Amino acid sequence: MGTEQLIRIIPSLLLSKKKLVKGQNFSNYKNAGNPITTILALDSQKADEIFLIDLDAYKSRKNPDIETLKKISEILSTPLTFGGGVENIEASKKILMNGADKVFINTAFISNKKLIEEIAYIFGSQAIVAGLNLINYKNSFIISEDNSKRIDPINYIKELEDRGVGEIKITYVDIEGSRKGMEIEYSKKILAKARVPIIFEGGIGKLDHLKECCENKINNIAIGSLITFSDYNIIKIKQYLNNENFEVRI
Repeated sequence: MGTEQLIRIIPSLLLSKKKLVKGQNFSNYKNAGNPITTILALDSQKADEIFLIDLDAYKSRKNPDIETLKKISEILSTPLTFGGGVENIEASKKILMNGADKVFINTAFISNKKLIEEIAYIFGSQAIVAGLNLINYKNSFIISEDNSKRIDPINYIKELEDRGVGEIKITYVDIEGSRKGMEIEYSKKILAKARVPIIFEGGIGKLDHLKECCENKINNIAIGSLITFSDYNIIKIKQYLNNENFEVRI
């Protein structure tokens, strides 16, 4: 089965105390290596984009590690999305003026969607990636940072699009790091309504999971465990998808 749309394989990395870490279900984090050497390797393997989130900044709502961002951006040719604890226009400016191609923001948009318009006015919509961390709740999904449990994720995505977000990243918290496979059905519901590119993350643990995503038009796939704790690299992954007749950049 082929597809006309180019498949994007996007390493999703977490930064903590200047090291990479990887966990499961947003906990139990383990050391996953040096950010600079790892990202250089992913760059040479032709990753389509790289996500780097400052976990410490995200948890404590403090300023993200701009120093590490600058070091990485100076040696990187792959588009880089960077975030973690970004809550205002000043933090967004710092990130985008210190080497990131896009700024990643999740929690702040729940209470302050005008921030989208502020960033878009200065840098353009293409510079904004909104993040939604989804968890299972009463046989459906809710946004984990939504304390009211009343925000419908699909309606929320439409509002983000209307405000000017250029891209959205969905992470399925319950299966993140589990390597059990992607949440296909709800992803298809999101894609049926979405107008901007949607990146999906969570549960990818083997090549068959990637094939299943591509067969269901889930074409922007973020991966963590598959490349962190296995023998797979981006070259092997893309070669596999190419052999399965999916369009990838090799």
